[in-house]
Amino acid sequence: MNFMMNYLNLNLQLNYKTVINGLLIILLSAVVLLGCKKPEDIGQDIVALDGTHLNVNFTDTVSIRTYSLIVDSIPTKSVDRQMLGAFFDPIFGSTSAGIYTQIRLANNDLDFGTNAVCDSIVFGLNYDGFYGDTAAIQHIKIFELDEDMYDDSAYYSNKTLAIKQPALYDEDVVFNLTDSIQLAGGKARPHLRMNLPISFGDDIISKSGQIELSNNEEFLKFIKGFYLIADEKTQGGGMAYIDLISSYSRITLYYHNDDGDTTYEYFLINSNCALFSQFNHFDYYNSSPDFYNQVVLKDTNLGSQQCYAQPMSGIRTYVNFPYIQELKKDNQLAIQKAELIVNVSSLSDTADYPIPLHISLVGINKDGVNILLTDYNEGPIYFGGSYIESTNQYVFNITHTVQEMLLGTSIITGMRLIVSGEAVIANRAVFNGNKTSVDRTRLRLYYTDVIP
Repeated sequence: MNFMMNYLNLNLQLNYKTVINGLLIILLSAVVLLGCKKPEDIGQDIVALDGTHLNVNFTDTVSIRTYSLIVDSIPTKSVDRQMLGAFFDPIFGSTSAGIYTQIRLANNDLDFGTNAVCDSIVFGLNYDGFYGDTAAIQHIKIFELDEDMYDDSAYYSNKTLAIKQPALYDEDVVFNLTDSIQLAGGKARPHLRMNLPISFGDDIISKSGQIELSNNEEFLKFIKGFYLIADEKTQGGGMAYIDLISSYSRITLYYHNDDGDTTYEYFLINSNCALFSQFNHFDYYNSSPDFYNQVVLKDTNLGSQQCYAQPMSGIRTYVNFPYIQELKKDNQLAIQKAELIVNVSSLSDTADYPIPLHISLVGINKDGVNILLTDYNEGPIYFGGSYIESTNQYVFNITHTVQEMLLGTSIITGMRLIVSGEAVIANRAVFNGNKTSVDRTRLRLYYTDVIP
């Protein structure tokens, strides 16, 4: 404490902003009373020098504006996993997810031998988890692409590619993630298996020993890829997480020659394949009225009561502090701790629709581009964003960011709440707005007035 008093004595004649920046660093390290004292007791044992006054304060009534808007699209090329399925959410309405992917030869110069005949051809997908009701019936379609895919192209969640008609597969399925599957080589882990037309297998066999099966460059001219999509559901349903880069995610062509013995050839989905996810929210036509009015009709005032975060190129919540500069209208401030408290709404059915384990908070610059907050660089334990079940909330430490805003050194104009991993999970959340009567979203602020 003597060090801080000496610091103030030596620097009172310096540039005012320099003093404030220095005080911020000192107070953040010296005032460790936050963890053990009530807000009103913080700093009472600091003795101010003549001409310098340090007043430690607490507030959680800083004006906040919250509202939610639709996301145009997100990049989904070669993400860690894809999603396939459809479900209905009573707040967010219907959502479906599809996959575009190439397949590749397992062996160059493929030759099926004399008089080869297709017995069956199976499109397999390996499960990597699930969201929703695994017992729900889903209707899945598989189409062959009529447009090239490119591994060096950027693909977004709203991208569509030309397809051939009719569908190669058009059937009801149930995503069974528990029962093993009996294959020729023995039992295999649960995965989805969909039978394509034998005629499609015969088309491939008809190119035996020809240029189309000589290498992958030629093969991708012959079979450009596939589009897999689930039909919309208006009740129930769920989303299967799919690991495409798996030995069970592949096409298996079973065939026999004149000897009658069935054998097989694999066509692979691997890291060399172009692939991406596509999401459809059907313009939220069957979402709840409050949700629709806010995010579709853009009545952002409704965000003061509830706001929303939905992955899969869905919804993000916007947060800003329009009058934060008024905190320093009399004196400059040194921020000791600033926490954004985001409370989960009681409207969110977390039993049937589990909320995300983690959400992200990013800044927005004047051009609307996402930028990382300074506090993010302190690491996830400091920064926060994990769901706290005991309090039903998410908490973000944005101390440095708020200080920068007050000093006028920040380039952010607002913030966004985004579901972490929004391209690979289906969990959504409903938050209380900034004016909800109980457990509102708010900024919790500990600060010191610096009065020269």
